[in-house]
Amino acid sequence: MLRDTDGVQGRRLAAAGRFRPGRSEIDPAALDLLGRFGAQILGQARRFSLSPEDAEDAYQRGVEILLTKAPTTETDELLPWLKTVVKHEALAIRKQRDRLASPGEDGVAEPPPGAGTDTHDQAERLEKLRMGAEALANLKPQEVRALLLRAEGFSYRQIAEETGWSATKVNRCVAEGRKAFLARVKDIQAGEECERLAPLMSAFADGEAGTAEVARLRPHLKTCMSCRAQLREYRAVPARVAVLVPVAAAAAPGGSNGRFVEGLVASVQDRLAFWTERTQGVWEVASAQKLAAVAASTAALAGGGTVAVTEVREYERERTVTQKVQRSQLASEDSTGQPRPAPTPPVETHDPPAPPEPVASAPAAPQESKASEPAKAEE
Repeated sequence: MLRDTDGVQGRRLAAAGRFRPGRSEIDPAALDLLGRFGAQILGQARRFSLSPEDAEDAYQRGVEILLTKAPTTETDELLPWLKTVVKHEALAIRKQRDRLASPGEDGVAEPPPGAGTDTHDQAERLEKLRMGAEALANLKPQEVRALLLRAEGFSYRQIAEETGWSATKVNRCVAEGRKAFLARVKDIQAGEECERLAPLMSAFADGEAGTAEVARLRPHLKTCMSCRAQLREYRAVPARVAVLVPVAAAAAPGGSNGRFVEGLVASVQDRLAFWTERTQGVWEVASAQKLAAVAASTAALAGGGTVAVTEVREYERERTVTQKVQRSQLASEDSTGQPRPAPTPPVETHDPPAPPEPVASAPAAPQESKASEPAKAEE
């Protein structure tokens, strides 16, 4: 696809007092340009293409336009012009692919090759891009610049000419930049970056982190789900503490820090004692029920079942009334907000008496002795 740019380029050259060079001048300049910057121009085509094949087509069309419509033979002007031409050709091919895509079996147009139709592949690629962006933010500016120029196809000598650096500096920036980038990505994947940023999470959760700390944390929080969950936990801690500590104790005016802390500790201990007493009461009621069942069965076996069961039930009833009175006192003291005195010991009750032992009755006298008495009287 050759674009009709002769009129535009001709008017620009005429306005600048210059004329388009002939084919005899363009060919040597084009060969020299492609020999020196061919990889860089091809990289420009790949950036805007869906597949390597489309990039090759865009590169070939750009070379055809270069040989027929090159505006100049100077390398400084010809190189950016050719990059722009290749970019436009790559975008035109991409647009043509989208327009001429053949419909599939269900009537939906099939995606172009290399578009990444798998959702899992797209998610994995996006995750890698995010980790790469986070790792790239920790590199030095000269390392980033050297790697970007290398990605565009520049050789070490061309990078030195572009930046004015020495060959040693170019080699060092490229090598150290690659090493630092890979090490940072490895730390992010292994979780070492999370441990390194953990001390900054508390201040960030409260909005007290500095500008530099926020700049370090935000890129990491965008990709790390574990640190985001930890940040939510940090923000929820004050509310959870407020549930345990009464508001009146936290807002008490005056006093020293020691008294304030003592009040908080006493309040927490008070609540813990209340819940401990409730748990103990439930346990004692359950134990009393078990004891009543055992005593009832024992009394039934001994023969005095009715009396023993009645006494055990009265003992149970007294114990239940005592527990209710204690719970009502604790609830009334909690509503007033005043500290409660030490819990009173439960009322001691006597254990139910053991069932009476059966008394053995004396055996009856034989009938013969009664009959012998009148006989003796007659004698």
